[in-house]
Amino acid sequence: MQITIEDLSPVEKRVEFELPWADVVPKLEKAYDSLRRGVRLPGFRPGKVPRALIEKMYKRQVEDEVARDLVEHSLGQAIRENQIQPVAPPTVEELEIKSGAPFKFTARVEVRSQVTPKDYAGVPLTRRPASVTDEAVAEALEGYRRRLTEFKAVEGRTETSDSDLLLVEVSGKVGEHKLKRRQMAVDLENDTEGALPGLASRLRRKPIGGEPIEVDYTMSGEGLLPELAGKQVHLHVTIKEVREKKVPALDDEMAKDTGEADTLEGLRGKVRDRLAEGEERRIKGEMTRALIKELIKRNEFAVAPALIDRYATLLVNRAKQQLMMMGIDTEGIDDARMRDEMRAEAEEEARGSILIQAIAEREGITVTDADLQKRIAELAAGRNENPKQLRAELEKDQRIHQIEGQIREQKALDMLIAQAKITDEKAPSLIVTPEEARKEKAAKAKKEPK
Repeated sequence: MQITIEDLSPVEKRVEFELPWADVVPKLEKAYDSLRRGVRLPGFRPGKVPRALIEKMYKRQVEDEVARDLVEHSLGQAIRENQIQPVAPPTVEELEIKSGAPFKFTARVEVRSQVTPKDYAGVPLTRRPASVTDEAVAEALEGYRRRLTEFKAVEGRTETSDSDLLLVEVSGKVGEHKLKRRQMAVDLENDTEGALPGLASRLRRKPIGGEPIEVDYTMSGEGLLPELAGKQVHLHVTIKEVREKKVPALDDEMAKDTGEADTLEGLRGKVRDRLAEGEERRIKGEMTRALIKELIKRNEFAVAPALIDRYATLLVNRAKQQLMMMGIDTEGIDDARMRDEMRAEAEEEARGSILIQAIAEREGITVTDADLQKRIAELAAGRNENPKQLRAELEKDQRIHQIEGQIREQKALDMLIAQAKITDEKAPSLIVTPEEARKEKAAKAKKEPK
């Protein structure tokens, strides 16, 4: 077999193959013999159908199968021997076997980016101060009250209040997306969360047990999927059940009921500590994203389009899963359009992953079995599964390498954050000096029209 490899770009190769006819003949003979044993034709005993008749009837089918087998074997051999790292299945031109002639074909292979990372140590980063406000603590404590709230069937009331919990049946559309008829719970006190943000406030002070209510509004607010932001919502809502809340007082008894503290002050302290831990994780996440963006700026390299497509598909699938959780029918969604819209984000994710992997390789970062065991134990705890059983499943499905890759990337990111030149932002002072007050007053005076 003759192989010629041509670099079309840093991330694409053309691989030309030529196999002599002598290598093709045994494959054809084996295919025809196998087919002959299984063919059943009237007038012939099993396995005794003449070869000429088999060729006349099945020539195209046999040659196509042999050609595919030859391509698969040849490509696999070329990839192994030449250490090619494809990121997607090769694209092969039309195949044809010609009797007595060498079997030739050409494949285009998109390959992994070859990156020699640079300027990745000591990246300047800014870290904002961790801040846990009294309002955030109070909101978290309200969350405990909501979870401990009892719900009683409404009696003697003809309309909903501002704080009821409703069980409703909903159908309609969100933008161009059809909403499957479904039942859902709606907390009238919470207008920003739930399956359909914005619905709760539009069901307050509505008749109980009447005809379906028509609801129209525009999706707005933070955290919405791009597919939903600014979309017109048109719904038919039937109120099936109304329950009023019996909310516990914010006191020591409620704290005991949580099982986390004996006093309200003790619970408040635990809540503040937990919020502080979450704030630190968010700050680290912000710094990590800023770090990756800066590293991408400092390291230019080509990325295989097929790899970007793969990341875009992952983003689309993730978005569609969120839509399905909201009960929105995703059958009519234009996946290709969504991939185009998310392509820039997908390319950044692909570049960041390639770059962090390259840094990990250059720095010799490895994953120990202890690292793997710890990560699997965390995953198992989150899924309420047995760690040994989960590991066996991951190894069987060959997903254990994905876990190893994630651990290696996280180790590399931790190393880069540790090496970064971090500047702490100055926390805003709650005390205003007389001099600062005079400057602020003077600045305001300049801005005011005379």
